[in-house]
Amino acid sequence: MGFGTRTAAMLALMLALTACASAGSTMAPPPPARVNVSTLPEGASAAARSGDPISQAVLSAVNQYRSEHDAPALAGDASLEHVAAVHSADMSMRNFVGHYNPDGQGPKERLMAVMPDYKGDFAENVAMVEGLGGKSPDAVAQDLVKKWIGSLEHRKNLRNAAFTRSGVGIAHKGDTIYATELFAGP
Repeated sequence: MGFGTRTAAMLALMLALTACASAGSTMAPPPPARVNVSTLPEGASAAARSGDPISQAVLSAVNQYRSEHDAPALAGDASLEHVAAVHSADMSMRNFVGHYNPDGQGPKERLMAVMPDYKGDFAENVAMVEGLGGKSPDAVAQDLVKKWIGSLEHRKNLRNAAFTRSGVGIAHKGDTIYATELFAGP
């Protein structure tokens, strides 16, 4: 079989397989699921804790970093802290680190669940830091902020002067912490 004949045969086979998958076969991907924008994950909401000493230390360390880069200090925001604490608890409970939980809910959906009228800009930094046994909240915060400074996208969020408010959520799991910081404009 020549090159042209082989290519034509492969193309015909691919078209036949594509037709089978799209004609109601179980091989077709499921339709996209609708992402929840009205509530936060129930288990994580129950487990989330605000006011962790590490949260306050992180906000202080971030504001110190911002002052060194001509960005105004961030004011703490209780609603943003709640959203961040729930996401950190969710990451800890379901063993993932990322901006989207296993249900597909991301920072925008989490913000909408708590602040449905919010229309401004926002950003989120997340991290997991291990081996923190016995470290002070300030030392943990310094480790965490250094980790974010080492990432271009996280560093942009830390330095963005358009953000004026922040909420930091921390979840503990042994000597590991899961951290989320939400940034928002006025």
